Amino acid sequence: MRYKETKEQSAEILRLTLPLMAQHRAAYHPQTYTLWYEHVAGINPRLSNELDQRVARRESLTDDDVWRLHANFVIARDAEALERMHQRLQTLLSDTATAASSAGLEATQFNQTLLLHKDQLARPLAMNLITDIVADLITDTERMRVVTKELTEQLERSTQEARHLTEQLKQAEHQAKLDPLTGMLNRRGLEQRMQSFVEDAGSLQGGAMLLSDIDHFKTLNDTYGHLLGDKVLRAVGQVICESIKGRDIAARIGGEEFAIFLPDTTLEGAAILAKRICAATSARTIRRSGTEQCIDRVTISIGVAASRESDTLETLIDRADKAMYAGKQAGRNRVSLYQTA
Repeated sequence: MRYKETKEQSAEILRLTLPLMAQHRAAYHPQTYTLWYEHVAGINPRLSNELDQRVARRESLTDDDVWRLHANFVIARDAEALERMHQRLQTLLSDTATAASSAGLEATQFNQTLLLHKDQLARPLAMNLITDIVADLITDTERMRVVTKELTEQLERSTQEARHLTEQLKQAEHQAKLDPLTGMLNRRGLEQRMQSFVEDAGSLQGGAMLLSDIDHFKTLNDTYGHLLGDKVLRAVGQVICESIKGRDIAARIGGEEFAIFLPDTTLEGAAILAKRICAATSARTIRRSGTEQCIDRVTISIGVAASRESDTLETLIDRADKAMYAGKQAGRNRVSLYQTA
């Protein structure tokens, strides 16, 4: 959803939102702010009703609560908006088809009238009959002109609305696939890109999956605050995007986790890239805006798994996740490979 509030309006919403967020256990991450922003702005009545009920019951929202509410009342709301646009487009096509059919029927009748009058005029007629035929022709021609004008106007309206709906659909579908914080693909975007890859290549075989997780991210958030934590997420996302090329697919799939699929890449080749990403991340300096305060070195752990012909996205991520977890257990800030038994 594209928010329409001005800078001044959004500043007032921010002022009202922060005290509400502070009353709950959930972290100050973008999903939390989105919920309370839409509640304060009054643009999501269903969400507001749910939040009001929870506040009345004195329930303190946790991070898990926030993720569920965001999925049910924000993501689902945007999905419903897409469905409404699809339905409107179908109605538009139906109305246009009806108008065209009506005009076609009128044209058929007009053609039959012309043929009839042509036959009548092929033989000598009295003046009064000729006058009647001319009057009929004038009447039928005017009716056809009106029908044609209405069809033309309907087609023009349909064309304009179709263009408008098409643009809205493109924007909504594109935004629904992106992580708003990093600008990378989100989990849904990753799933769609991977599905397209499988449809083109036949399977995932021959590639490799990298699954990365920022080390001690919760501690980092608690120490430096969530605004700086968001800056870390953007910085890691930027490192990843700068490190991939061509048909490589990268996404932020939730929290501090990032996934990278490398087509036509061996396990060893993927490990080399993963080590470069680890090194580039730890070498990056991240400062608090407007100050000289820097975050202690940020590191990530990456698990790498080679893809198989029978793999789905879930099974491939699962193996990469197991490798990453092993790296965490071994001390973090390292690349771990999934080794088959």
